[in-house]
Amino acid sequence: MKFSKLMGVILAACTLFTACDGKKDGSGKTLTVGVSADYAPFEFFHNGEIIGFDIDLMTEVAKRLGKDVKFKDMSFDAILGSLSTQRIDAAISSITPTPERRKTIDFSKEYIQSNRVMLCKGTSSINSVSDLAEGTVGVQSGSTHETYANKVLNKDVHVTVKSLTRVPDLLQAMEIGNVSCLVMDNAEANAILKSQANLKSISLPGEVNSSAIAFPKNSPLTPQVDKILEEIEADGTMAKLKEKWLPAS
Repeated sequence: MKFSKLMGVILAACTLFTACDGKKDGSGKTLTVGVSADYAPFEFFHNGEIIGFDIDLMTEVAKRLGKDVKFKDMSFDAILGSLSTQRIDAAISSITPTPERRKTIDFSKEYIQSNRVMLCKGTSSINSVSDLAEGTVGVQSGSTHETYANKVLNKDVHVTVKSLTRVPDLLQAMEIGNVSCLVMDNAEANAILKSQANLKSISLPGEVNSSAIAFPKNSPLTPQVDKILEEIEADGTMAKLKEKWLPAS
């Protein structure tokens, strides 16, 4: 094989599998970070750019690691699989570190907590969990809200759970009457209420949700990021990010 052809094969392989500056173990100069950019105020598109609390936080983490960061938008239910197969270096998308998820991926220390709520039409007769009986709730596929709706809500009051990949699709499903309410974090509900005043938020019982940055199993980045998150908390950077993005939560 001629040298030029050989180099072409090598370059094609690099493009197909990873950037040639390192394996997907965080050793490269650029971190590829998975997000589901439909979850304001944490990660969402604005004028063609992904912005939000998680985006600012991960950008700061990468900066302190001495690395660039590239965000890769994907469906939430695809993020965990991409971590398990090391197609991305990390993920930040309001991901709750559940025991089941810890079996296949690693997590940083938790960096934020939030309460779970129902988001319903303002004209809806639903004002509490008991009013939801025999109704249909919408949840994002692969989220802990999906697990909550199936295992907790369905135990308290019988509901039908409709899972969709993207939050905008869930909002559309509620608009046309395919679901009664949506289950989500209070911060996201507050962000939606700012632009859609015809909706209402209803508190839900249950545990407080926490979020952490996720990594492939045994990633060397995990302890490094834990240390950086402690620094970000101690020097006031985390408080500034919360003030910027989560003033009402």
